[in-house]
Amino acid sequence: MNGRSPLVVLGALGGTALFLTALPACTASDTASKEERPELARFYQQKLTWSGCEGDDRLEGMECAKLTVPVDYTDPKSGTIAVAVGRYRSTAGPNAAAAPSGSAPPSGSTARIGSLVFNFGGPGMSGLTGLADAREDYRALRAHYDLVSFDPRGVGRSAPVKCGTALDGGEDDTDQGDELPTDAAGRAALVKELTSIAAQCAAGTGKVLPFVGTVNTSRDMDVLRQALGDDKLHYFGTSYGTRLGAVYAKQFPDRAGRLALDAVDTLTENSRASALTQARAFQKALESFVDDCAGQGEKCPIGATEAAAVRTVDETVARITEAPVESADGSPFTVRDLRTAISNSLYSAELHPTLAEGIARLHDSEDPAVLVEINRAFAGEDEEGNRDEADNSDEAILAINCADDPDRPADPAAEIASLEEEFTEASSVFGTEMAREAVSCTGWPAGSDYIRKIEDTGGPKVLLIGTKGDPATPYQWTGETAKRLGNAVVLTYEGEGHGAYSASTCVRAKTDAYLIEGKLPADGTSCPAEAPEADARDADDAG
Repeated sequence: MNGRSPLVVLGALGGTALFLTALPACTASDTASKEERPELARFYQQKLTWSGCEGDDRLEGMECAKLTVPVDYTDPKSGTIAVAVGRYRSTAGPNAAAAPSGSAPPSGSTARIGSLVFNFGGPGMSGLTGLADAREDYRALRAHYDLVSFDPRGVGRSAPVKCGTALDGGEDDTDQGDELPTDAAGRAALVKELTSIAAQCAAGTGKVLPFVGTVNTSRDMDVLRQALGDDKLHYFGTSYGTRLGAVYAKQFPDRAGRLALDAVDTLTENSRASALTQARAFQKALESFVDDCAGQGEKCPIGATEAAAVRTVDETVARITEAPVESADGSPFTVRDLRTAISNSLYSAELHPTLAEGIARLHDSEDPAVLVEINRAFAGEDEEGNRDEADNSDEAILAINCADDPDRPADPAAEIASLEEEFTEASSVFGTEMAREAVSCTGWPAGSDYIRKIEDTGGPKVLLIGTKGDPATPYQWTGETAKRLGNAVVLTYEGEGHGAYSASTCVRAKTDAYLIEGKLPADGTSCPAEAPEADARDADDAG
């Protein structure tokens, strides 16, 4: 799957029986009926009550509401949960003339189209926080839409998955924590560890856990569409959000409006296959970063030639593997931290100069400060290392990915034994970390197979945006998903990084034209790579 599963340590609970009792196999209704069942009417008839968002300064200026949805769509009387929803009203204003239903506003018009619902990925990322952080990127769209997002079920403020301390790094959280065991005893211990984590998640989350997953979240999104007063869902999904968008397109083809999916996730690969694909893609992205830096000659902090830059990276990884260094707060900076900083930075070409500086400082003076700050920023931590209390992204990514994956190895220990050579060959830097992702669902019941069966969705055409150098959702997944959907138009960005809308003015213009005016680019349209804004400013200054 597109998000990295958390690296895990042995939890306190153990035993498969406890987990399988608490978390039965997925029983969610996979396909929405053409006419909603009468027992769902109360959910579809609800009205949202908007007010200011309380308890989080980052949400200042956003309006918040709660959407009530059933825990189990096959048995709506069994209980409900509240889904946290946030919006920024369209700058067109509440009294702006609305575009006719199903039509695009004229070019240059200020007509309000409706709501545009976002999912920013993960899975497990808070939609409210994501929207607050990214709203400036969508100013052109806000002129025609209310910008809306939500914390999906199991995430953040919406019946969050809770795993206790199962995913926390403890005192033994060393640099060797993500290495694969090399003997039978070690593999048996890892199987017990992973099963224990699954049990803790079941015990901590309760009855909601079997119904956390994309199939049910898509149904929640349709209830949200109705509560927003829209006949059609207009949607922008990034990364994991493309998986959610694809499921919606299949479940509700008659209710799908304009769907834009950027950084396209796989619909077909299981945990092992997707982790292996990502390992290769991250390795390729790292090599591209090294080549680009070395191409700057003496300006490259890690080496003026490709050979020198490669040597700096390899030596740094080897040294930190052998002996972690001390961070400013006295905590160890391990090879796991180094890998995380590198992979985080490969998500955006804008971070490449910072990554080069961080590796050089670590290599030359054993100073990890720059890399520590990269990791803190990605984790949403403050200077003391504290995270948002509502952030359960580590738990949610594990639960949702496992709910969406029907495959489980018959012999987990044997599966672990088969991983190391293949993954290390795929990536000398990221291979072992990705290999642990491949078995992260050990101990969890088999998930839904609905996503694997998506094919020929019908409905309106969907815009898929793929980036050639994307390490997290490799470009090949864009073409594969287009074939599965059967009604997709592919827009390619020739650059690097994860997600193209914020990286490319060309992609942004074509996506906005589709979402605002309904004008799709020709299938196969390509946008050239663009220098990050900071690089472009530096070039202008030099000129």
